[in-house]
Amino acid sequence: MIQKNGADNIVLIGMPGCGKTTTGKLLAKMLDYKFIDTDHLIVEKTGKSPRQIVEEHGRDFFLNIQDEVVLSIKQSNCIIATGGGIVHSDTAMSHLKSLGFIIFLDAKYDIIEERMDSSRKLVRTNGSLLELYNERRPLYCKYADASIDCNSVDSQQLCKRILKLIDNA
Repeated sequence: MIQKNGADNIVLIGMPGCGKTTTGKLLAKMLDYKFIDTDHLIVEKTGKSPRQIVEEHGRDFFLNIQDEVVLSIKQSNCIIATGGGIVHSDTAMSHLKSLGFIIFLDAKYDIIEERMDSSRKLVRTNGSLLELYNERRPLYCKYADASIDCNSVDSQQLCKRILKLIDNA
C-alpha cells in the first residue's frame, strides 16, 4: 500500500493519550496488517514497563533498551505504535523512518491532560506534563512525514483520516 523509502509500514508517534495504540490496533485490523506496540516489545524483552525501567535504572538505560527493541523491528505490513518518548532517540527514529511513513497524532495539551489519569502516569524525571508536551511537540513535528489533528475525533474517524492521507501520499 505505502511505498515510502521502499517500506510499507505506518508508524504512529505522539503524546500518551493521543490514541496511538487504540487507533493503531483498529487501523491494523482494517488493513489486515500486523500491530506492533514498541512499549509492549520492551515489556516482553525486560519483564518491566518503561516506567519501571526508568525508575529503577534511569532514562539512559531505558533509551538503550528502547533502541534495541526498535532496531529489531524488520517486518513489513505493520502498524507501529510507539512510546511517547521515542522522539528522544535519533537512532530509533531513523530506523522507524526507514521502515515506513511516520504520522504524528497531534492532540492539544488540554486533551492530553484530560486523558491522563493515575494509571497512565508519564515517565518523567522532572518537570510537568505541560513542560514535557512543549519539549516533545517540536520533535514530533521534526520526525513526522505527516501530522493529523486528533482532537475531537474517535479512533474510527482517525483511521479514516489516516487512510485518506495515505491514499494521497
